[in-house]
Amino acid sequence: MRRALSTALAAVVLSGGTIVAAAPAHAGVQGCDSSGTYIAIINKKTVWKPTNIHSDWARPGVTISYAKNKTGSWTATGTATVGAEAGVIFAKASTSFSVSLAKTWTKSDTWTYSATVQRKAGKTKGRLMMYHDAKSFTAHKYRVYTGAGGVCKTQTVYKKPGVIPVKANNNLWGIQYS
Repeated sequence: MRRALSTALAAVVLSGGTIVAAAPAHAGVQGCDSSGTYIAIINKKTVWKPTNIHSDWARPGVTISYAKNKTGSWTATGTATVGAEAGVIFAKASTSFSVSLAKTWTKSDTWTYSATVQRKAGKTKGRLMMYHDAKSFTAHKYRVYTGAGGVCKTQTVYKKPGVIPVKANNNLWGIQYS
């Protein structure tokens, strides 16, 4: 019963609704099987964030070669990545995405890539840019409680956005245009 109610509560909380559940007759108590405050990771997606590693700018038609020994880095952003509960949110997000996440990604290496700047409408130049794998999400903190008449309800405490880099050296090179 607890597992079924917990699963139903999670589905309802993610959809923003309210659930009505009667306690089993043998329990002798009305209300929620599971009350308290919880954090859920919602609106999950993979994003590629630009790092500090890039070539000089070049005009369309020029082939850029980039070879440099440098430390690449990118740091988590968003209100979900700061504050007293940031550690809990990072742990929940890592579990939710099934990947190791970190406050900051850094990697020292020799980066060697080339690409040709293409003609793009409204753009006059391009440069090779390294993008790093990151996970975007919303941390949804909610409270489950027993309302009037024994109705199980949820109340949103907050919804905070966050973008956290993947710990692994998972990068994508592309041309950034301006």
